[in-house]
This record gives sequence, structure tokens and C-alpha cells, in this order.
Amino acid sequence: MARSLSQILDLPAAPTAEPMALLIGLDKSDLPGATAPLVSARLETLPYILLHAALATAPWVDCVVSPLVSRHFDAVDLARELEAVGYRGHYFVMAPPLPRPDIIRRELCQTAPRLKIDLLPRVWH
Repeated sequence: MARSLSQILDLPAAPTAEPMALLIGLDKSDLPGATAPLVSARLETLPYILLHAALATAPWVDCVVSPLVSRHFDAVDLARELEAVGYRGHYFVMAPPLPRPDIIRRELCQTAPRLKIDLLPRVWH
């Protein structure tokens, strides 16, 4: 039996009191333990290909979190997509320790100037 998009995404039909974060290409276990903006957020994990559907279903999403690089996309790809759909929330990029993270952040901000972009440390298992 085919599942509807709302069943696949499991997103609320209206904004909720708790903030909501979309984890794209990440698992909840990939997040640092006490990441302040995400501690109280409802975390929804989904693949990159469902980004547009998720934002169309829940345009009030507070933040989007992704890895710097994954098998199917990188942070520049996702920043472009977020900018294209008019997303204006916060975009957090999980990154390994980098010698010059400011260069990565600057490039992402140039790609998507209307987004609030921050890098978060990546947790290695």
C-alpha cells in the first residue's frame, strides 16, 4: 500500500509550540550532545530529495541541519536549494574540525545571503 507524503514526513499540519528542525542527511545521533539551538527542538530526519516537500508541508521549520559533505549532496547544494525555495530560517552545517571554518561559512553565506548559517562541530563515533 502506498503511503502519502504526510505519512512519510510525519510533520505537523500547523506550527507547534516547540521549535522544529529538519535533519537532512543526518541521524539524531550525529548531533553534538548539548547543541543549544537544537536541545528543545523537535527533530525530523529526512533525505535530501524530500527537502522541498518538507518545506512545502511545514514552511515554519525553525532550522535545517546537514553535514558539510554527504554521499548525495554538500552544504552548498543545500544552501542553494534553501535559498531557491525562500527559506529564511537558520541553517546549521555539521563539520569536522577545520583549519579555517570562516572560509566555509563565508562561501555558504555568499551562496545563500538570506539564510542565517552557522557551523557546528561534527560528532565522530
